[in-house]
Amino acid sequence: MFAALSLLAVGLLALSPSAYLPPVMQTAPAAVDTIETLTIPSFDAYPLEGRLYLPPDQPPSALVIYVNGSGPNTNQNTRQLSANTTFSYFDLVASGFNEVGAAFFSYSTRGVTASDTPPFYHTIDPQAYQTYLPEHSVQDVAAIVRALRTDSRLHDCPIYLLGWSEGTMIAPKVAQLVPVDGLLLAGYVNGTMQQALDWQQTGGSSMVTYCLYFDADGDGRVSQAEYESDPYDVRPALGLDQTAFSELDVDGDGLLTASDFASLLAPSRQTLYDAIARSDDAWLAENYPVRLTSAWFHAHACFTPNRDTLTELDLPIIIFQGQADANVPVQDTLDIQAQFAALGKDNLTIHLYPNADHDLNFASYLSTGVWPQAWRDLFAAVTTK
Repeated sequence: MFAALSLLAVGLLALSPSAYLPPVMQTAPAAVDTIETLTIPSFDAYPLEGRLYLPPDQPPSALVIYVNGSGPNTNQNTRQLSANTTFSYFDLVASGFNEVGAAFFSYSTRGVTASDTPPFYHTIDPQAYQTYLPEHSVQDVAAIVRALRTDSRLHDCPIYLLGWSEGTMIAPKVAQLVPVDGLLLAGYVNGTMQQALDWQQTGGSSMVTYCLYFDADGDGRVSQAEYESDPYDVRPALGLDQTAFSELDVDGDGLLTASDFASLLAPSRQTLYDAIARSDDAWLAENYPVRLTSAWFHAHACFTPNRDTLTELDLPIIIFQGQADANVPVQDTLDIQAQFAALGKDNLTIHLYPNADHDLNFASYLSTGVWPQAWRDLFAAVTTK
């Protein structure tokens, strides 16, 4: 039962559903080799460690700055592909942008440095990581934009901020501070971080994942027959092979719905919220799947959500949203679309992708070597201003 419960709700930057399926690629994918390491001082002199990926043999036509999601991120984000093979997430993403002529920049989150230690290949400085707060993230990215603007190779490049997950909350605030030419947002959050967490912790995440794998008739619920048929044979991988349907069907109505998972999650949800309220960083570090501090949670409680400010921007904004995203509700994207429409604004473009997860099915690239449609659209978005 505990194995099943561990998959009922994701963390704010937990693996997307596709990541539970093991990749089949046996060798590391090819990556770019035109990389420069840069150190950029932020507003408080904190040294932001970044990597600038330049397209080979041509001046860059655009610059894409990746705005990190929640948790510890390095400017490489190295991950393990197999027992003997690792890959850099940012090397691969940068290669996609470099291929269309765009430069790409990634940076390490405050208090985080790259290491050779699996599985996350990062080291956290606890004191510096306490300063990883949303308002500081905004200032950090603004400092990066200002610094890269002074690079003569990038003077004439349009600058796009690519915000992912929490980064979709940070990037628009940066655009209010420094001039940029467009926002590319994936895993979009329209409300507060607490609302996103509530959605995860009351069955929203669970239903996305369970429906993705078990909901054969597409009615947004999972019957006992659908659960037990396990058409993709994923129950062992999800830790559900020993979990009976009746253990999940709390209300006994023969269907798995968000209310069932909300009930199952109630004790752990309250324990989590109590730990945040009492600023118990030791408990969070030991029990929460993403390394986040109580200060980060508290700061987000005061952070203005996109629903209140995004419509104030007039620059091009494109949202790339998977409809099988288990980290954030797709309704957030539909809500902001409606807000722009109600105001008669036409600078927002929405791309929705059925069966695409929080990472827009990045894992399938590792398996096939072919970028999914969402990623091809993302790369294409920076080829024209």
